[in-house]
Amino acid sequence: MKVWSIVNPKGGAGKTTLALHLAIAAAEDLKVLVIDLDSQESAERWHAIRQRITGSKDDPSIAAGPYTKLPDMLRTAKRLGADLVLIDTPPRLDKAIAATIGPATLVLVPLKTSILDLQALQDCARVVDKARDKTVVILNAVPTDRSREAAVKDALRYVSRHDLEALPERLSDSQGYVQGLKSGRSATETSKNGKEAREIGALFEALWTRDGEGTDD
Repeated sequence: MKVWSIVNPKGGAGKTTLALHLAIAAAEDLKVLVIDLDSQESAERWHAIRQRITGSKDDPSIAAGPYTKLPDMLRTAKRLGADLVLIDTPPRLDKAIAATIGPATLVLVPLKTSILDLQALQDCARVVDKARDKTVVILNAVPTDRSREAAVKDALRYVSRHDLEALPERLSDSQGYVQGLKSGRSATETSKNGKEAREIGALFEALWTRDGEGTDD
């Protein structure tokens, strides 16, 4: 069972959006669970919208709870045959984030290219300090205009400065990700041949390949 913890203490980094899009893409072929540790329970509330609008129940499944219940939730997920668990963590530095690092087979750090997000990367780097070998940065909401190249170059400089690794697969700044979720769906469902679907598909494949073994616990 692979366990991907999505971590960034800064609010607005796109953690929940990333978790849901990856989960829905994976659920086409795999048994997937999203664990929502954020007290706002955004993922679980979105799942209720998805169920009401689409009639979908368990693609993916979503469970919410305090971080103290994480070991129990992971054991249950494994017992029920989950292939992939994505953990959506809170937008702040607290024990919930630290609790997800150990059991994670991959730690995903979504990072926007604004200067405020780049400066905040140092907080995230401290959180994942002992798990750098299984941590990858995903550039998120990357500009689509002529500033894209410079924005990516600047972001990669910050990532390197903190001795982290950024994947070459990136997510563009697009309303397609947001609008899909409003309808209880993901961008991979609302526009299967669109740019967003291709980005998510490529990212998921890269992550799945990177996390070759998962966990035997």
